[in-house]
Amino acid sequence: MLDILTRIKQLVAEKEEFAMATVVKTWRSSPRQAGSCLVVTKSGQMIGSVSGGCVENAVVTKALKVIETGKSELVKFGIANEDAWEVGLSCGGEVWVHITPFYSADLWNRLTNALASNKGIAVVTDLSNGDRFLLDEISADNSLYAKVIEAYDMRSNALLSLAETEYFVHSFPPKNKMILIGSAHITAELIGLANLYDFETIVIDPRDTFAHKTDFKTPPDTLHVNWPQEVLNSYALDQETYAVILSHDPKIDDEALKILLPSNVRYIGALGSRKTQAKRIDRLKSYGFTDEEISRVKGPIGLNIGAMSAKEIALSVIAEVVKVKNGVN
Repeated sequence: MLDILTRIKQLVAEKEEFAMATVVKTWRSSPRQAGSCLVVTKSGQMIGSVSGGCVENAVVTKALKVIETGKSELVKFGIANEDAWEVGLSCGGEVWVHITPFYSADLWNRLTNALASNKGIAVVTDLSNGDRFLLDEISADNSLYAKVIEAYDMRSNALLSLAETEYFVHSFPPKNKMILIGSAHITAELIGLANLYDFETIVIDPRDTFAHKTDFKTPPDTLHVNWPQEVLNSYALDQETYAVILSHDPKIDDEALKILLPSNVRYIGALGSRKTQAKRIDRLKSYGFTDEEISRVKGPIGLNIGAMSAKEIALSVIAEVVKVKNGVN
């Protein structure tokens, strides 16, 4: 849903009546993952997708009915569903779509407030009646709580069964963090892309001129005019953190790497040519780091797309970060 959040906010502000269709379960080669959403307005406008175009027309028809009746509906499309073949789901998969009136005003306000403050949250839907509630509304001693928190901790959108009732957990964890060491043209381009892919961006550069004179079309969420060793340890350097080394100054880069290499960050990439990377490896060895630790540093940074300009380098970096985030070898 995050990919269409801005448009949903506009519809809410305009008091437009609409329904929301959410993929709650897939099987085999369904084109969209659980949690994918399609908003359908009373006039039939579509925002988002639940199948990449395969079943959207059928979902719109159902959604308009939901808007009219106010009653949720769970629909399955797949190889055994004649309607699905008519609308083009020929990929041999199945998709379960829950179509419901939009959130109540209270639930929507609490969700958007949590997202705005980057606090993790999960919305739980009882598929038997369409009732929705937040994770923090479930008592910790409720048997449902353990199942929901397990899905949320895995950053998963999941279908759960409990006492013959099915629930869908739509997880909204805090944003992944991208820590950028060094403020420059590439940094500015990368922040724009990182924002597009929903990363919280943190720039660290002790050089006041670079930190404050860089033309950020999209400003970072946080800008530290400090040495990396002065601020890095104030962050949770965990599996939701991606570090990008861009200063091109060993006095800055190396101090960051001394902290990042022993940490649990998911990704470390460093700008520079192969020659620069070889010199960096020699320095890291002189600091006492092992070959295994040093191998964590992806350098030259980014996927090899023959990047030349700052925009292209930023594109190669975000592509490599997303590849790591999605667990692709």
